[in-house]
Amino acid sequence: MPQGNLSFPFSAVFGMDDSKRAIMCAAVCPRIRTVLIRGGPGSAKTVLSRAAGDLTGRRVVNVPLNVTEEMLFGGMDAEATIREGRAVMQRGLLSEADGNILYVDDANLMDQRMLASLLDCVATGRVVVEREGVSGEYACDTLMIATMNPQDTDVSPHLLDRFDLCAYSDFPQDDVRGREEILRRNSAFADDPEGFAAMYADEESELRAGIDRAKRILPLVTISDDLLGVAVELAARVSADGFRGDIAMAETASALAALNGRDEVLRKDVEEAAMICLAHRRNYSQPPPPPEPPQQQEAQDQEGEPDREPPEQPQDDRQDDRDDSSEPPEPPEGEPPDLPQDLRDMLDEMMFEIGEQFRVIDYLQDGRRMIRTTSSRKGRRAMAESSDSTGRYARSRIPEGRVSDVAFDATIRAAAPYQKGRRHGGLAVSIEKQDIRRKVRERRSGCTILFLVDASGSLGVRRRMAAVKGAVLSMLRDSYVKRDRIGMMAFRRDSAELVLPPTRSVEYSYRKLEELPTGGKTPLGQALVTVGEFMTSYSRSHPGESCYIVLITDGRANVPLREGADANEESRELAADLRIPQVRWIVVDASTGYIRFDNAERLAEELEGTYFRLEDLNADRLADSVRSVIG
Repeated sequence: MPQGNLSFPFSAVFGMDDSKRAIMCAAVCPRIRTVLIRGGPGSAKTVLSRAAGDLTGRRVVNVPLNVTEEMLFGGMDAEATIREGRAVMQRGLLSEADGNILYVDDANLMDQRMLASLLDCVATGRVVVEREGVSGEYACDTLMIATMNPQDTDVSPHLLDRFDLCAYSDFPQDDVRGREEILRRNSAFADDPEGFAAMYADEESELRAGIDRAKRILPLVTISDDLLGVAVELAARVSADGFRGDIAMAETASALAALNGRDEVLRKDVEEAAMICLAHRRNYSQPPPPPEPPQQQEAQDQEGEPDREPPEQPQDDRQDDRDDSSEPPEPPEGEPPDLPQDLRDMLDEMMFEIGEQFRVIDYLQDGRRMIRTTSSRKGRRAMAESSDSTGRYARSRIPEGRVSDVAFDATIRAAAPYQKGRRHGGLAVSIEKQDIRRKVRERRSGCTILFLVDASGSLGVRRRMAAVKGAVLSMLRDSYVKRDRIGMMAFRRDSAELVLPPTRSVEYSYRKLEELPTGGKTPLGQALVTVGEFMTSYSRSHPGESCYIVLITDGRANVPLREGADANEESRELAADLRIPQVRWIVVDASTGYIRFDNAERLAEELEGTYFRLEDLNADRLADSVRSVIG
């Protein structure tokens, strides 16, 4: 919160220890070039990032959100080109960042191609410009600090991996004293910025001296082979792809040791480095580490967690395929075996409560950029080309046919090299037909998400169904924030029912989810046929709109469409043949227990969809999962 020439002191920012540690490590180690701070609105991400300028003695160069490629990287200098009759390059904003700090606010809202190019330039320290007849390059030795609010939209995993360090700035909502202290410091700074800065002058000087000392120590710091092995093991245990995580951990651990005045890396340095190097690199598409043996888990339950739900017992798939004429199934755990049938039916129809809600990851993002022409309503999901004159001017293009949205800047640049040989007729710039360029506009489009929920008895255990409902509600709320249209279909017994047609009302969705009954058999094949018919019709009536089906199930079916067929095998065959235009599948495995069947995973393969486990959707477990690996 800068006021005049003063910014909020770095040391006066309350909490945010991981974010401060990341920035200080980057200030010490020149090989750490990119830092990302993730957090909700109002969590002091921007305040801390701008305070890094005074701390390091560098100027902070801000990248505006609506920046164009010409502004950022460089392009043609139209005035010089007209004057000289040849293409002359003009450097972009990155030339000002050379030797300084480049600050990118809301990096997740930046065009993903542009963000990828920006990360390339920062990593290499060079900007190469090849566009519109202009060719050149210049140096860009800079530290890039970016911030983002993942509640708006997230960054694709391959771009997240290219940030050396990533810190989370979420502030505990129940820390009343901390919030009071933040208010006091903010009020004091607003009333007297100079006096407030003087209060923290000694701490700021001490931090600067510590960074300068660490820079001198860093070339002397050594890390043992054993600790390098620890870093590699930690990266492997979170299934981090590639080697960026390993390299970043070694560099960060060395910087931490230097900041602590040591010339040797300790294990605690590696563990602290893991928190800001691995949390954003966790790969949920890889299988998790093998679970603890049941004996160890039972001992832990007896010691400190007596209420934990017991593990599911392994079942043979053939038990799921038995029909009503077979021997009656064993009663659920906790239910007396001699219940009358009418009471058993009533319990079978129970409305289970909705479990814990959480902030979900961007489960629709697979790293591919959505490029299509759309006239659908605005949203916050994929970036798409606008079919009209609305949206952000992203770039220019040679037009086809009549032009209504002329890109004047691109048109002048196209005409500039030829001005010396043209007749001007009193005009400053002579423009001919071949010079005309039209604007290409982009905007974030919404999408439709249909939740296909398994409400059968295979998910009817109270705790598990409550957890499933909590996850569905979390995803519904996330979709509401991103302005998606959301619907829900549930399948149980022998049919699938459209519980909620696609809508933008999260309150209505909540009521329908709360009232959703569970129990009965699992007609997975019928559900695939029903949702296929519905979404085929829906996608045809909503051209240009991204559509997703989120299937939440354990993947085990026991109601075949064809009499005598194997229900599981039939479901996989149906999935392999089911292809709906402009619709993609997300399969969420809701099975639990020590022994997991691979039914849901195999179903995702046949649908060519993305596979998640239910617990992988919780974005807040990113850092916690790394802590569990370290601990």
